[in-house]
Amino acid sequence: MKKVIIPTDFSLNAQKAIDYALDLFKNETCTFYILHGYHNAPSSEMSKSATQKTLDILIKSLELQNEDQDFYFEGILKTESVINLTNHTQNIINADFVIIGTKGSSALSQIFIGSNALDLIEHLENSALIIVPPEYKNSSAKEIVLATDYKHRFTNTELSPVLKMVNLKETTLNIAHVKTEETLSNEQISNKELLKNELKKTKHHFFEIELQDNVAYTLYQIEKENQNIDTMVILKTKHGFFKQLLRENIIKNLSAKTKIPLLVLPQVNN
Repeated sequence: MKKVIIPTDFSLNAQKAIDYALDLFKNETCTFYILHGYHNAPSSEMSKSATQKTLDILIKSLELQNEDQDFYFEGILKTESVINLTNHTQNIINADFVIIGTKGSSALSQIFIGSNALDLIEHLENSALIIVPPEYKNSSAKEIVLATDYKHRFTNTELSPVLKMVNLKETTLNIAHVKTEETLSNEQISNKELLKNELKKTKHHFFEIELQDNVAYTLYQIEKENQNIDTMVILKTKHGFFKQLLRENIIKNLSAKTKIPLLVLPQVNN
């Protein structure tokens, strides 16, 4: 049985993440854990009991709407931050994915500013995170793109979430080398060969793209030039261009909008 954590603030963007998850796992047996971190403060719009009632109504609605699916729903509300509640739940259930919606005009732009999604990207432990932009629409797009600079040696554990998604979507995995130098080092060549070996049972192919201005804009260009891309994937590394993404002024540098989900893979510490 698959397990999925979905934090919610009961907004339309949060509902977008739920809808995405229901579609992604439509052919699977799956338990969805719908989380709400309650803020016990004078500025809170609803009391905790009213918030619990809202969560209960959402869970009941999801159960009724998905009676023909092999789905199970569990609502969890606690007085703590979204990131703490998500990490605590993940440590208990070991979910396959955490899925969250993001507000704003662009997934790649808005997730890197102050928000629940940013907190989850920076501090979520041991879980793959899918960020669903509000503009995303289910389509016939079939390709998943894993962006890498070959400076990291992928493990099977790190690749497991993206391979699960490839199987769920019955799609192709494209590995995009974002070129940050003219030639590959010996270490990069070795990492690429090891990655090929890990993917030998998966339909895939490799391609290269020049770094353009900044990493975020380069990722957007990959999407723009291939309308068949459904999901962009990056690894949350301590070094390399993931950290560059966090340093970049994404709002200023990303001039166009992305409309596809972003899958952030957790790095496994050896």
